[in-house]
Amino acid sequence: MKNKHLDYNSIIGLFLILLILTIFTFLNKEKEYKVNKEFFNYKKDVLFRKEKNNFFLLENNVLRLRISNIGGIINEVLLKKYKAYDTSLSYHAKNLFLVKNSSLLYRMSFINKKGLNINTENLFFQPIFFKNKKKGTKILIMRAKSPLGKGFLDYIYEIGSKNQYDIGFSVKTTNFFPYKKLVSINLDQKILSLEKDRNWENSYTQAYYSNLNKDFASVKYLSEKKTEEKNISNINWIAYKQQFFACIFIPEKILKNVFIRSDNFSLGNFLKRIQFKTYLKNDENKEIDFSFRFYFGPLDFNLLRKYKNEFENIIPFGWGFLKWINKYFFLVIFQFLEKTNLNYGVIIILMTIVVKMILSPITYKQYKLSAIMKLIRPEIEKLNNEYRNNENSFQKQRKMMELYRKAGVSPMSGCISTLFQIPIFYSLFKFFPTIINLRGKSFLWVEDLTSYDSIIELPFFIPFYGNHVSLLTLLYSLALLFYTKLSNNDKKEISQNGKNSNSIPDINFILYLMPVIMLLFINSYASALSLYYFTSNIINICFLFLIKKFMLDENKILVKIQEKSIKNKK
Repeated sequence: MKNKHLDYNSIIGLFLILLILTIFTFLNKEKEYKVNKEFFNYKKDVLFRKEKNNFFLLENNVLRLRISNIGGIINEVLLKKYKAYDTSLSYHAKNLFLVKNSSLLYRMSFINKKGLNINTENLFFQPIFFKNKKKGTKILIMRAKSPLGKGFLDYIYEIGSKNQYDIGFSVKTTNFFPYKKLVSINLDQKILSLEKDRNWENSYTQAYYSNLNKDFASVKYLSEKKTEEKNISNINWIAYKQQFFACIFIPEKILKNVFIRSDNFSLGNFLKRIQFKTYLKNDENKEIDFSFRFYFGPLDFNLLRKYKNEFENIIPFGWGFLKWINKYFFLVIFQFLEKTNLNYGVIIILMTIVVKMILSPITYKQYKLSAIMKLIRPEIEKLNNEYRNNENSFQKQRKMMELYRKAGVSPMSGCISTLFQIPIFYSLFKFFPTIINLRGKSFLWVEDLTSYDSIIELPFFIPFYGNHVSLLTLLYSLALLFYTKLSNNDKKEISQNGKNSNSIPDINFILYLMPVIMLLFINSYASALSLYYFTSNIINICFLFLIKKFMLDENKILVKIQEKSIKNKK
């Protein structure tokens, strides 16, 4: 048996290599354990956050914010001067929360160089209060320690001490940890239902945004009816708007790229879910310091206009020319009459009277034209009988124009005056449901002038009509029917005197169908709209009597027509 000589040098070398590998592995695991231990404690805090959830109040005369220590977010926003609709009491009696139970979530995500993602919604914040005496504001700093170091992150909330609906919001870091250049910001809100009619309210709830394009800002919006998402650039602000209130997110600097999404809820306490996401670029390893503002408040035209950022354009006054009529005609009259401090139902009646007085010259011209056309109708019928052959249509038209010239009228003037009143008629459909000063205001049996009045609740649903009976809508339809019948009495006289009146029954059918259509169409609209139209038709009836009895003498008009006819023959 051969002696085996051991190579002690090799054995020692192998031992040293194993020792080094063991020490290296141990140190690496110790470092990993240290990081994981920090993260474990971080996750452990999150698991027990329900027991450790505390809230801190920040308020002024009009707002009360409740801020959570978990994520440092605004947990509730109470508007002190407004109430939400209470179904049990059938009027606005509940505290109005724009945000409740964290229905508004916002968070920032930081990714460090090793790919570890820190989400602020999982951080715990501690409050630091102080009052800024120079500006008269209250400041709440919510501070969170970095889970990977000795640094910290501050959420700084600043609220005015008086009647301010906007608050300042800043984000600052101090030695937080080494992170990459991009920081993501996510804003997610579920819009609470606050009004009587959920479906009606939902039709006014949507996301708006101000888009800067070549130094010109335009206000746009996402669809209120369907799910929609967009990628947008150069954003000034984003608004989550309801029928009468809004949450507006206003960054200090233009946001280059933003993703927005809107989803509808068919049931429950929420109307819509609106999501917003963007990224902020920051120099690597440089501390974060950026600011925003939140607006939590009413859609009050004068209040929003003071911000000089086109916030007032999120009030849905209508499109195109209708918007201008509402903003610079109806709103001006309404605000002027509002200074009387009368009941808002009375203000609407006075507003109707003022508008009808302004439009009275047009109404007078329309009736005068109708009276003249009634007097020359026999001559028109003679021309119709004389030129029955289609080949003579040009000559017939020339004779008709001569007849109109002799009578001193232009049939087109009636069309122009009618077309002028159509935009005014339809603009009111957008005006009354958007005026927050009418919200919750009662008149006689009406509980809320911005919603429908209901005297009977039906156990079934009628298509286009609804499941209730609106008394004001019913009164308006009856007044419209009576006015239609009264104004058509002259046409009945014409049909009896003229020989060719085959088209008149069809016209009468359409005219008498209008009250029925309006009854179905506006039964669920704002009761203020029905009150306005009811008052308007009562004024039309009275005006018709006054013109017929005291302002227009058909005999004198006939004499003038005959005199003009004699002069033209000479």
